[in-house]
Amino acid sequence: MRDKLKRLLNKLKFVFIVGLLLGLLSGTIYVLYFTNFFVLQKIVVKGNRRVETREIIELTQLKGGERLFRIPLKKIRNRILTNSYIEDVIVARRLPDTLEIIVKEREPLALLKSKGRLYLVDAKGVIIGESLPQDKNLYPVVEIKNKDFEKKFLQFLQWIKNNTRYLPVYANFSRVVLGEDKICFYTRKGFVIYFPLVCEKSWEYLYKNLDRVLTYIYAKNLDDKIELIRMDYPLGEALIKFRRYRNG
Repeated sequence: MRDKLKRLLNKLKFVFIVGLLLGLLSGTIYVLYFTNFFVLQKIVVKGNRRVETREIIELTQLKGGERLFRIPLKKIRNRILTNSYIEDVIVARRLPDTLEIIVKEREPLALLKSKGRLYLVDAKGVIIGESLPQDKNLYPVVEIKNKDFEKKFLQFLQWIKNNTRYLPVYANFSRVVLGEDKICFYTRKGFVIYFPLVCEKSWEYLYKNLDRVLTYIYAKNLDDKIELIRMDYPLGEALIKFRRYRNG
């Protein structure tokens, strides 16, 4: 008899605990989704530099006053990603009344010349948007005539941009052409640098050799006299062509 009573009490205890948990769960859902305790009052945007905060908030299509836990975060994220300047975004709820948006913007690498127009492009080859006149002062114009090496070429340009300790620094290029058999760097100083497309070593290795050549040239104040530097010579060697000046 006692055993039966004990089992009955255990069942009642179990039912009570389950009922309590279900009640708490139902109450929580009701508070989160059907009351005004967690209502959107503020949208915080972080990480943006080029894209205005106002533009990002407009893309969410939120007006304020929406229940925080009914906001479809995935849809909001996809709407924000329609802006070509934004590479990635995190959208998160911050209780009790805030939506936080953290964006990662695409970093322009160069101005891609295509069909007579210039477009900002990143290191992955993604076109960000049409360029503005002032962008020519910030980024070199690139022409890609060899699609087989395009990905490697853009990665190489990104490497140059990031490694400012090597000469010439990225800001010194006005134009870079990926040709069929060579890369041509046109400097703002007016001289050209040739790299072979196929090399026993990497392009980074050649660039480090170029750094040594240019360090010597700048030390001797010869940079205004240079017309051409060719790195398509035996490894460790370079050809330097000086400008011709006519007398009188």
